Amino acid sequence: MRTPSNLVHHELNGLQVRVVNPSSGSTVASGRVVCETKNTFTILSEKGRRLKIPKHGNRFIFKLDAVEVAVNGGSIAFRPEDRTGRVDP
Repeated sequence: MRTPSNLVHHELNGLQVRVVNPSSGSTVASGRVVCETKNTFTILSEKGRRLKIPKHGNRFIFKLDAVEVAVNGGSIAFRPEDRTGRVDP
């Protein structure tokens, strides 16, 4: 089960996300994660555009139920299958 404390160890595809530039605090993009690679997320925006966003240098705010969870992109710059396998049983 995904919780705010273990979110980075789970599948992120399908989650709503807002991308924020950490230096300016401005929102770069928002939408739903549709694809994840080691270094990027592909986000389907509200306008139907697919945006490829680099993980490094961005802060991602994922919506998990009614809670927003902020994650630094550099801390999740792993292949998705490697990141999810890092969870201790």
